[in-house]
Amino acid sequence: MDIVDPRLGSDFNKEEVMAMLNIALLCTTISSAVRPAMSSVVSMLEGRTAVQDIVSDPSAPSDDLKLEEMKEHYRHIQEKSMGVSESKAQSMPDGPWTASSSIPDLYPVNLDSEYWEKRD
Repeated sequence: MDIVDPRLGSDFNKEEVMAMLNIALLCTTISSAVRPAMSSVVSMLEGRTAVQDIVSDPSAPSDDLKLEEMKEHYRHIQEKSMGVSESKAQSMPDGPWTASSSIPDLYPVNLDSEYWEKRD
């Protein structure tokens, strides 16, 4: 029980500690569909209901994999929009222009952008 505050010494209930850890793991499950409702969590903490078993789905993609897939998706969108804007620029005749802005003009779509780091 290295996770328990050392100031408690041996003055704690091991079953309660294990229940708290299991509840914490349930509440931080990757899939929101598997997480218990708050009322269920309160009931488990109060001891009115049994702590649910933790269901680990090894086929579920990890957060890192999901993040990489999302980055790749946005890179693809950015590359696609860059190609469209370049072809539009080549086909537009010279003439009076009006200014307009869109979200990609104002904020980078690229998740790896340094914009997010430098904006503070």
